[in-house]
Parts: sequence; C-alpha cells; structure tokens
Amino acid sequence: MTPRSLFALLALSSTDACTMYGVSRTASADGSTMVSHSDDGAGDSDSRLSYVPPARHKSGSMRDIYPTIDEYPKFIGDAFGKTFLPLPGQALTKPIGQIPQVEATHGYYLNGYAIQNDCELSFGESTASAVFRADAVGTPNGTALLAIEELSHLAAERVCTAREAVQLMGDLAVQYGFFGPDGGAGEMLVVGDPDEVFVFHILSDPTARSAIWAAQRVPEGEVMVAANHFVIREVDLDDADRFLGSPHMHRVALQHGLWDGRGKLDFTAAFSLGEYGNKYYSGRRMWDGFRRFAPSVALPPAYNSTDPWSGLKESRPYPFSVPPDAPLALTDLLAAHRSHYEGTSFDMTRGVAAGPFGSPDRYAVPGTPGDTKRGAWERSVAIYRAAFAWIAQAGGSADRDRKQDSAVVDRDSAAASGAVALQKLLPDPPPEETGALRRGDRGDGCGCRSKIWFGPADPATTVFVPLSVCAGPPPEQYTRGGPGKVDRESAYWAHRYTQNLAQVRYSAMIVDIRAHSLEWEEQGAALALQIGTLQCGGGAPGQGQAASPPPDALQHLRGDSAPSLRRQIERHAAAVLASTWALTDDLVGKYADGGEAAPRAGLERRQAVAVSNLGYSSEWLAAAGFDSGPARIEGHIAAEATPGWLERQQLLGRTEPAVAAVAFPAPSLRGADTEAQRQDAARAPQTLRVVAVLAFAAAVVAAAAVAAAVRRVAASTRAVLPLADSAEYQQVA
Repeated sequence: MTPRSLFALLALSSTDACTMYGVSRTASADGSTMVSHSDDGAGDSDSRLSYVPPARHKSGSMRDIYPTIDEYPKFIGDAFGKTFLPLPGQALTKPIGQIPQVEATHGYYLNGYAIQNDCELSFGESTASAVFRADAVGTPNGTALLAIEELSHLAAERVCTAREAVQLMGDLAVQYGFFGPDGGAGEMLVVGDPDEVFVFHILSDPTARSAIWAAQRVPEGEVMVAANHFVIREVDLDDADRFLGSPHMHRVALQHGLWDGRGKLDFTAAFSLGEYGNKYYSGRRMWDGFRRFAPSVALPPAYNSTDPWSGLKESRPYPFSVPPDAPLALTDLLAAHRSHYEGTSFDMTRGVAAGPFGSPDRYAVPGTPGDTKRGAWERSVAIYRAAFAWIAQAGGSADRDRKQDSAVVDRDSAAASGAVALQKLLPDPPPEETGALRRGDRGDGCGCRSKIWFGPADPATTVFVPLSVCAGPPPEQYTRGGPGKVDRESAYWAHRYTQNLAQVRYSAMIVDIRAHSLEWEEQGAALALQIGTLQCGGGAPGQGQAASPPPDALQHLRGDSAPSLRRQIERHAAAVLASTWALTDDLVGKYADGGEAAPRAGLERRQAVAVSNLGYSSEWLAAAGFDSGPARIEGHIAAEATPGWLERQQLLGRTEPAVAAVAFPAPSLRGADTEAQRQDAARAPQTLRVVAVLAFAAAVVAAAAVAAAVRRVAASTRAVLPLADSAEYQQVA
C-alpha cells in the first residue's frame, strides 16, 4: 500500500459512514423498488431537505458545478431550492466549474445527494475507501470537477431510469474527473426506478483527472446491502444487462498491480482499501442486513483478515445480494435502519458499555482525552449522530406485471454522448414550482405513486413521514435545523432532542418512543396510500389520460373543493412535530428522578399518579461494585429506635460501638472500671427514659395552663367587642 493510498484510508471521517439497502421490485411485498440511505454525520451536519423545481434552460447555457461541503451550511444560494437561500451575512457558495446545460430538467428532492425526482428515479449513498484519490478543482493541486453529490443531482435532473442514471454519472465523471470526500474516498450509490435497481461504484483514476466506475443490477427477487465498503466483485462488461462500467478499468488494474489479468476483474479486490475505522465497521452492518432479510442463508458474523481493514476484501464473507426469505415490506427496511443488533450476541443494549439503562449509543473516542489509541466500539446501523435517513419507493402493485414502455431514450447514443436527453420537454409556459415536468411516457401518469419516507436524526428514535416530489417543496419543518441551537419549529431538532433525552433511561423510554413512532408511521401509511393512488392526469394508467400532463396537472389536487396533496403532507408533518415535542415533556414527567409515574387506578392521569422507583438492574449493580459500597443500615432509626433497639442491633452485629456513643451520650459500658460504674452505666438508659417521661408530663401540664389562659382572654375579648359598634367608641376613634 502506498503512503498516498494509506492517507486516503486513514483520512476518512465518521461523517461519511452510511448504510444503504436496495430491494428489487419482485423482492418487495407491493411490487415497488426500494432504495435507502442513512446519513450518519455528526453534530455539525446539515439535515435540511430541499426541492429543486423542474426548469427550462436557454439553448447553449451552462450548468454551474458546486463543491462538496459536509458541514452546515452545505450550500448557500438559489441553485438547489429555497431551503438554501442565504441568510443575512452569509456568502454565496461559489461554483468550481461548469458543464453544458440541457434544455429541460426534472424536479427533485435533495439533501446533500439527490433523493428522488418527479419520474420516480431514486438514490441512496454510502462512502467507501478506494486506492486512488483526487482533489477538487479550486483546492491545492485540485484537478477533478465532480463529486458524488453533483453526479446524483445531474442524474436526477436529466434522466428517469436507473440504467440511464449510472451510465450518465459514469460518463460525466470520466470526462470531467471525480473526487471523493475526506482526501479521496470512493463512493457508492444504489439507484432505483420502478423497474430496476443498480449499485454504482466510483473512484478517481490514477491521473486524478478522470474516474473508474462500475454498476451492477440487483437481480430480480433479491436485496442488496452495503455499508462503507465496495460490494461489486467480478465485473463482466460483456453482460450488458447486468453490468455497466468504464472500459479502461482492466488496463488500470493491470498497470498498477491490482489484478493479475486472469479471470474476471474483481472490482472490490482491485480498487477497495477495505474497512475503515475498525474491523467489522462495515461487515457487521452487512451481516445484520442479510441476517434480517434472509436468515435462512446463515451468513457468518466474523471473518478472517490479514490486516484489520482487509477482511471483507480477502474473505468475501457476504454476497452481492440474496433472495429474501419473504417479500420485504417498508417496515422491514425501517426495522433494519433502527438496528443495534438487538437480540444477537452483539446486542449493544446489553453489557457494561450500555450503562445502567441499556443505551446502545457509543460516543466517539478517537481524539478525546480518554483515547488510549487502542480498541473500538461496535458500529451499529442506527447511530446517535445520524442527520437523517430515507427510504425511497418507486412504482408499486400496478407495476408488478407492467413491461417497460418502448418510448425510452436510446441508450447507445446516451452512452456515446455522455448525456441523456429528457423524453419530454417542458411545455410552455414554464411549470409552476409545484412541478409539472413528468415522464408520462411510462403510461403511468406522473410518478405521483413514488414516495420518500424521511426521518430526521437517529433512525431509532425518529418518525419517518411520507413525502412526495409531486407535492413540490417539503414541509417547512424539514427545511430547518442547524447545529448548536434548538429550533422548536424543526423536525430534526424535535427528534434529536428525543434521542438525547432517551439517554436518561433508555431501556424504559425507548418503549414509549417506539410506540410514538409506530402510531405516526401508521398514520403516515394511510397518507402514503393516498399518494400511491394519485395520477397527474386524474385517471388510472392506460385509461386515456394525456401522455404528457399539462402544466396545471396538479390543479385538481390543489383546488378549493379538496385538500391538496401538499397540504395533507404539511398537516401530517405539523402534527408529528407537535406530538414529538409533547412526547419529550411526557417522558420527563413519567421518568423524572429515576422513577416511573403511572396513573392511580380510577383517576385521571394528571390528577394523581403513583411513582415507583425503577432503580438499576442487578447485573449493572454487580458490575459497578455496588455490594462493596458503605455498609447498609437495615430499617429507619426514627421508626425503629424503641427501648433496647440499639442493644439488639449490637447483638446482631448491625451497628458498630461508635454508633452507640453517638446515639446515647451516656456513660460508656465499655469504659466502666468498677462494678458500681458498670451498674450506673447499665441504669443510664432507664434513667434517661424516666427523665424523658417526666419532661413530657411537665410539658403537658404547661400546655393545659396556657390553653386555660387563652380561653379566659377570649372571653374577655368577647365582652369588650360590642363596644366597638357604639357611637361613643366610633367618636373616640
């Protein structure tokens, strides 16, 4: 390994640690394709969601290319929707180059990466290590123009199928150069449309001015898992149905000793630098996905490696994809993204590291004062520092037996030109912001059936809500939220607040949090069903609607006679936000001070509650050495100190003699030198009791005398009071 390559491996940061799944349409329960992504950033991540509307562009115009910025704000300007418009004092993000613009572009949702466009093209992302690096134009020695964010944007703007998208992104990267994050990492995308799902790998080439890439189709009836490590193995470019890629990859691999030229080129073995962070950083998450989706395959959780980072490359413990044991539903992917390996031998809610209340979260150690430069935590799928996660669905039940329309762009000419023209140009005038550019050629309306399930912050404690590109801009709650300051109008902050609050007593609170998520996700599913039945032309596919909907195709959804799709989504988002903030108050009220408050039987919750002390588990108390703490005194002295109590406790060995001296400052039994002194000492407690009784009797007599005096004064007062009403008294006053 060269120092240059080693730097590329070690420079990778936790901000690029993401997990993605890809489900083919015949592996899903409803016939949709599903692609997912978790953005596992850090406290300075930008979680804001934005919408880029469809647009028409002047012939010969140029499209600005922007740099990759991981932290907040990741972009400032108007090129990617209203979310990123500048605030007072903010400087605009400057482009680092340009490429030719196309005549018309699709509308789409994005955060850093494109999520889904208005013709059902969907994306998920995960960074991976790579053997070659390049830097961005505009940085010292920078020579490459395109990063994975802009590649996904360009694909979302210009094409409608996954096959077109991977070809376009690969061709543009070869032409203009690719650079990865954190000093040159490679990148992966899972790209889906209603018919196909592809996995896309890319890295810089040795010149730092081009790119090496490959794409493999997920077989029908199968699901793939990737987590910060390349997964494409043998590449067969002669099999154009399954593989696409840069033709020069074989030559580069031979020239640099990455392949011996025998058999098919193993893309991962040649171009990956393995896992980063620690061994099992990627592999454990891959194992978890496969054991969830296909437990019958029984893949191993461990693997051999020459070096800690090389195990997945060398041992090849996991396949590219597997058939699931049962068709996968949305809930299966939600559960996978929320995993901390619960119920397995790697369960992160168990053991001393989980703390007294079973928290699966392990805060970063490298670079902190306690860092020993050795060891690592397990890397869970769900993670506290996540900025967001999404699951994008395309197609659905109606697509299960539908054949792809013949009116698709000629792929050979697309590959030759490095750009794919839109199948339908925008009609005049330009569309409204809510979007009118739709593929139409599929014969299935406008892609309104596609859905994005978006969950801000940690997937384990968030609520995933359904969104639709057809509705235009996302709800405002999902366009807000920066680091360092709680924003009560931000969905990201509501869920991040919940996640942090859960650390107070995770094992108990997560039950309430999951119930809250389930309740709102079930309501979201009902809304998603409405999205899934919408057609921009106002009818079912094949029932005579226009092939290309007019600019006001969504007006029937926005009219006064019925709530618009956007308004329904906004109402749902607002209700989820309000309910989540209310949940945080309920959690504090219920679990304050180590207890659990529950309504008393027969009474309203807020009228009266019973509070029980939850304490700690016996396992954690043993691990913490609780039994070695100060000796416990059984019983309460104020209630138990009856005559002879101290002597009984001493005989039972429950108190030390020093306690006796403090409790009874009478002559010490141990200090008696003569028989008389011993007898006096023995009589001392009885004497004290007699004195106490006499004192009590005297106090009672005194109290009775005081009470009699008070009664006499009161009688005298009553005799005088009538005078206050007399005229003479009033005159004197």
